[in-house]
Amino acid sequence: MLPWLNCGENVILEVKHTKFKKETGTLFVTINRIVWTHVDHPSAPSVQYEYSQIKAQRISPDSAPKVRLQLVLHDDTTITFHFNNPVAELQKAERERVKELLVQLLQKSKTSNAKEEPSKKKLSKELEVKQKILQGSEEMFIMYKTLVSGGIITAEDFWAIPKAAELLSAEQDIQQPSGVTSAFMSEARPEVDGCNSIQYNLTPDIIQSIFHTYPMIKRRHQEMVPDKITEKDFWTKFFQSQYFHKDKKNSNNGAKNDLFLNLAVEDEETYLQKLLLCDRDPLLDISESNNFLNSEGYGVMQVENSSAGSKPLLRKYNHHSFMICQHFAKTDLNNQKSADLVKREQLKEVTQQPDLNVPLEQVSVPLKLSKTKMSGSAISTTQVSSLEAKHALEKTKAEVKNFTLCKMHEAISPHAAYEAMLEISESGPANHQTKLPKPGSNLMEEIRLCYLNASQILCHFWMCFPVTNPALEEKVNRMAESILKYKQTTLQHTMNKLPSKDSRFLKHLSDQLDLALLAHEQWISKKGKR
Repeated sequence: MLPWLNCGENVILEVKHTKFKKETGTLFVTINRIVWTHVDHPSAPSVQYEYSQIKAQRISPDSAPKVRLQLVLHDDTTITFHFNNPVAELQKAERERVKELLVQLLQKSKTSNAKEEPSKKKLSKELEVKQKILQGSEEMFIMYKTLVSGGIITAEDFWAIPKAAELLSAEQDIQQPSGVTSAFMSEARPEVDGCNSIQYNLTPDIIQSIFHTYPMIKRRHQEMVPDKITEKDFWTKFFQSQYFHKDKKNSNNGAKNDLFLNLAVEDEETYLQKLLLCDRDPLLDISESNNFLNSEGYGVMQVENSSAGSKPLLRKYNHHSFMICQHFAKTDLNNQKSADLVKREQLKEVTQQPDLNVPLEQVSVPLKLSKTKMSGSAISTTQVSSLEAKHALEKTKAEVKNFTLCKMHEAISPHAAYEAMLEISESGPANHQTKLPKPGSNLMEEIRLCYLNASQILCHFWMCFPVTNPALEEKVNRMAESILKYKQTTLQHTMNKLPSKDSRFLKHLSDQLDLALLAHEQWISKKGKR
């Protein structure tokens, strides 16, 4: 085994009698890289490059006196190997074997990198959202610093707690999906690999952009791949097809074997049908594009359209925009208004002027009660107008819709809560003269954060019950360890700061943690008896 090989790395091809910068050595092609070692130092690679660093390869022409293979890196650096086998007939054969193998390995490396790019982008976006949340909320930052940086829970568990998950979900909902640029095909960047062939660097993002812009291609892809043709052959035929070169002249080569021969016609028919089905707004649709002279006889004399040559280009842009809008159009069924109602509102805005309207007479609606005895004596018999009744109904609906239960900190003031705590404390309600002073504002803030952090961990813990699968078992054990660690570190540290007379403020929190640990012990004992 070669000493420079990594664990799990195998040599696919070994070619002796190769030169690099006039020095003789051996060329190795492995799964992950290409390596050249000097003949006097075979244990230490003199040249090694991973396939992700290589942009292309070139070969010397057949008429050249030397058989060479050149590698072009992404920074345009060139590495040249000279094949000088003593048997002249084998020099070209060895170079061809290396070249064919590199074609496969370079393509495999580009494909794997293209698949990793979306996951890296997604990960970076998630990190940006989380960083934005922590920077925007001081409370969340302190909670993260206490729980995650303190080693009490993991970052994954932190972002799963209800408060953090709610903020994360709300922030991700705001993110707007990216559209499709009209020049997305230029990102494919066709390259000549030096072997009389053109390679298109297709990424998953470019493929999705093609599907969004050309639904017919997506449909044909679903029909053909992978049952009838491979993914690579499909895209090779696409870039060779008349459909791809439909905007160019003399693009009828190989039309008989074209998989996409009739797609252009079908695409155009579908586009025209959808245009006919679209509702045209008479207030916004400027369908007449004729130009007239602003002179005597205006509107009679017609000027020849000078933009006839740009019609195909404008039609192409309109088709592209229409397809993208059709794909990304999303309607909310809950807030969607009928087309007639939208048109009525638009016409009303254009045709009516609120300042000039005559106020309508308010017609009173009598209130009729069938059973007056059940209504009580507080019912007023005053008549109300239809407009007032409508406003009252809308106001009531809005209040019911926005109704929320009162939270504890809104239902009672901190001062009243403190007074109530003193009344039920050991000092007794009669000892008003010996009321204990409240802790300072800094200690009160630490106590509040203790309760806040512990409530999130406890919520995580109790959500595991009932424990019905191995994942919940692992989580409940992990949360129990976090509760115990939190009690022994953060809670104990805060209690040590408080005077002995103020330790009662954290007694309730300590009891909650003890109750959770007791429930965990009981669950373990029941599990052991099964």
